[in-house]
Amino acid sequence: MHLILAFYLLSYMFRRDPHLYILITMITEDSINFLKGIPPFQFLDDSAIRSIAGNLSMEFCPKNTLVLTQDGPPSDALRVIKKGGVKVYLSNDDEIVIDFKSEGDSFGYLSLINGDKSRANIMAVEDTLCYLIPKNIILDIINQNPSFGEYYMKSFFKNYLDKTYKEMRSKNLLFKEGEKLLYTTPVRNILSKAVVSVLEKTSIKDAAGVMSEQGISSIIIKSAQDVPVGIITDRDLRDKVVAQGMDPSTSVSEIMSSGLVKVNAGSTCFDALSTMLRRNIHHLLVVEGSELAGVVTNHDFMLLQGTSPLSILKNIDRLQDSEELSAVRDRINQTISILLKEDVKATHILRIITELHDRLILKIIELSIKEIGDSHCPFAFFVYGAEGRREETFKTVFRCAIVYNENKTFCEKKDMADFCESLIAHLQHTFEKCGLPLFDVHPFGGEIPIYGDLSTWTKNILNSLNSGNENRVVTAKKMLDLRAIYGDTSIVWTLKDTLYKKIQDDARYSSILNESSLKQKSPVGFFRKFIVDEAGEQQEKFDIKAKGTLHIVDSLRAMSIANNIHETSTTERLNLLSKRGFIPKDFQTDIYSAFEFLLNLLMQAQLEKREAGLNIDNIIEPEKLSMLEKKSLKEVFQILPGLQEIAANSFKGKEAAAR
Repeated sequence: MHLILAFYLLSYMFRRDPHLYILITMITEDSINFLKGIPPFQFLDDSAIRSIAGNLSMEFCPKNTLVLTQDGPPSDALRVIKKGGVKVYLSNDDEIVIDFKSEGDSFGYLSLINGDKSRANIMAVEDTLCYLIPKNIILDIINQNPSFGEYYMKSFFKNYLDKTYKEMRSKNLLFKEGEKLLYTTPVRNILSKAVVSVLEKTSIKDAAGVMSEQGISSIIIKSAQDVPVGIITDRDLRDKVVAQGMDPSTSVSEIMSSGLVKVNAGSTCFDALSTMLRRNIHHLLVVEGSELAGVVTNHDFMLLQGTSPLSILKNIDRLQDSEELSAVRDRINQTISILLKEDVKATHILRIITELHDRLILKIIELSIKEIGDSHCPFAFFVYGAEGRREETFKTVFRCAIVYNENKTFCEKKDMADFCESLIAHLQHTFEKCGLPLFDVHPFGGEIPIYGDLSTWTKNILNSLNSGNENRVVTAKKMLDLRAIYGDTSIVWTLKDTLYKKIQDDARYSSILNESSLKQKSPVGFFRKFIVDEAGEQQEKFDIKAKGTLHIVDSLRAMSIANNIHETSTTERLNLLSKRGFIPKDFQTDIYSAFEFLLNLLMQAQLEKREAGLNIDNIIEPEKLSMLEKKSLKEVFQILPGLQEIAANSFKGKEAAAR
């Protein structure tokens, strides 16, 4: 409690005198208890911690203070954050953020020990209070406890080098062929089958029978003690048995290759492939610790290359039968999982998902029309909502519809309605057969279908927007994020242009969009605690999409339509609004970072559920987040009301101008 009061006292004093720099020598039970609870101090004995506490000082760093400078003087002490947080980043052509450190974290170790220079910039991102531990004390601790220094060295390589390389690599990973994945994917990730083995006394005939039954090209040979002693492959059967006329009753020990070559399951696929090339072998044993985990072959690496986005697109384009589409969805999710684990930006991943989904839907439409025949009237197939904004995540919800030009005669109208009904039924059947989520054929409820001419769509969307029915209003807003993916795209452009102009010309619609965006409230309370559901299945959880990303989506949609911006992507809307002066440049950067962070948090949570075999949703549990994630999430939710205020003020200006 005393330290918290000291923190706010220091904050107040600094604001009264910006040149004030305070160091307070302090030893209290608070500092001892604090150090006992954080690594690596928690691994020290009581006397060592008391020795450190007896030499502590405290330093107050106001927000935006540059504590250490890249290539500047080394740190004069190890700093342990008591309250607040710092940003660790490198300055090159661009700023590369390596890490954020918060309460309980420490920094400055490497430059303190080396004594030459600071490796990175470290800036306080809020008013920050640090314990300072002098260099001589740290050196004494390291001499008596070598593991103390090892902790910091491991931390440096993990948090600095690895994250820096990932950040740089992510800029070049998108839409590259699968060779990139060779450098990043562990071998264990491409093992698809359990190890199959036989004893060395097994006959060649029986071993070949097992290989045929299991559909494998190699089999491990084990001794009576269950130790791997060799391997035989389909080439051995061909060259050593069939070609030589060997008796199939001979034991496999006569033809097996000994001297097995192994690779650790944690090695990259590139390392494994290099080993195979160097040894001129086509099969490689994979071990996890002392256990045999599996076998990899050339074919496995070909499949790995097949997980690249471009490879999937090419395969989709080549498909000629809807039966072949069933495995595509899993391959898409596998690719997205890899990219997400490689720290590729969430907004970039969303674009990849969109492109893959677009091609998948496009192929299903093409195959369907091939079976039912084409329409005699020009039409367009469009998507809307998250897919329309190019923002689909692992939780895919396809929203699509058909729009066409007005037909003059009853027969023309009847023919077009019959065509649409037939196409929709065929698409739903194919979606279901492929395991894809079915789309809603009555998004507005009742009997309103998902097909119609331009005037019908314009009327249905605007009437729903003005209906006062919350569900219909939400659907109408999603419909405004429409994007053509098949057919005569000019029809969709005409529909969008008509809708946007009517909304701009009628204050009722603009007001509805603005008020709807203002309904979103931050899930952070007065004391910066997360507001979660109090009861039911979602107790102690909240929907990060409903309470997070939709804040940004709704506000930017309302502002964009009001200012005749036809782009549907949230980040592009943000970019254009900033370029046209509606959103300050600095604030645009904050909103983009907030949106990126929320999407990344959402997709990481979805990935964990997918890999655990759980239902994929948009729910997160704040208390399961790390301290850094919780701190960042709270900061994001402090930014969002500012965007709502900008949106509200822009509409007030338009209303005043209209009067």
